[in-house]
Amino acid sequence: MRRAESFFLMSCLIVAVAACSSEPGVSTGDAAMNSPIPLSPSIQVGDTLYISGQGSWSEEIGGHPEGVGPATRQVMLNLKKELDAGGYTFADVVASHVWITDLDKYTEMNSVYASFFESMYPTRTTVGVEALPGGSQVEISMIAVKGEKKVIYPAGAKPGRLPFSPGILVGDTLYLSGQAGVDPATGKLVIGDTPAHVAQTMKNIRAVLQAADMDFSNIVSAYLLLSNPKEFGIASKAYLKFITEDPKPARVPLGAARLPLDSPVEITAIASRRPLESFLPEGMGGSSSYSRGLKVGDEIYLAGVGAGAKQGSVAEQVDNCFERITAILAAKNMTNDDIVEVRIYLANIDDYEAMNAAYRKHFSKRFPTRSTVAVPELVVGLNMFMGFAAREPE
Repeated sequence: MRRAESFFLMSCLIVAVAACSSEPGVSTGDAAMNSPIPLSPSIQVGDTLYISGQGSWSEEIGGHPEGVGPATRQVMLNLKKELDAGGYTFADVVASHVWITDLDKYTEMNSVYASFFESMYPTRTTVGVEALPGGSQVEISMIAVKGEKKVIYPAGAKPGRLPFSPGILVGDTLYLSGQAGVDPATGKLVIGDTPAHVAQTMKNIRAVLQAADMDFSNIVSAYLLLSNPKEFGIASKAYLKFITEDPKPARVPLGAARLPLDSPVEITAIASRRPLESFLPEGMGGSSSYSRGLKVGDEIYLAGVGAGAKQGSVAEQVDNCFERITAILAAKNMTNDDIVEVRIYLANIDDYEAMNAAYRKHFSKRFPTRSTVAVPELVVGLNMFMGFAAREPE
């Protein structure tokens, strides 16, 4: 693995508790603030369970199983432990993110992953990465929700052979699987440059939204994944041809080592039928491309914030990002302790310990759930990047 400049990107999902509710519970017990890894295995808020990205470490064998198939099975067993502890099953899972170090083993991973679901597949976003903590080959995070769920297929589409659903509607919230520039008529990637792939990807997303009686104005959070992060500018321009109404979604742009089908682009999103309201903390500038803070009913989504090499060491970059995150949260009377889910993208897995040491200082009561992966390069020269969502106190 090449030695990258020290930088990382962090993407977070935050949910704060309404004042009339009890605090978020951690299904396996609150993580001690001096624990070796600053994360909670899982956190339940209302009917929703957030599960940290699970690697393939097996307590039974004291290491990682060999091969992607056995590793995926162990990952799923580790996830099952968290589901069981919260009183959930795989039938309650509505969204998953899969990070894999060898995308050539995609079929092998799929076969094992699919065996844990009996009926409904959750939505899923799969990303090829350069490395995972501890030497794991696969890491998977999940969101599970109790209650009624509806699988959403675009008009005329039928269940495919791959183990994920295009969309799952839970109440007013629609979770969408990661989409690429696949032409529905041929089942193959479109031929063309990055803007052509973005355009087809957005058309595929629109088809899922329309099947749920939504449109692009309902998207509250979007992840723009690129196999070539240097093309972020032209990809963003193509994306904004479809995202035209204000308030725009909170957005997180990411680099990837590789994407399924060797696509140059993958986009995943969350949409909501609830009213949307963009907001900014005092003194922070806005953007015409995305909402820095987006209030969605009683939830708040925040766009990614980044830091470059000028911000100094890994610790200084972490502090720089949290300075802005804290300000955004404070605008809605929240703190870092209201965060329930974090995703961290490192450009160099060797920075993992330094990141952990700096990261843990920004929480005083409990740690969020978390997933951490390493990718070869981030976007627009940034060394660090974070993105968020939250629930506003009543």
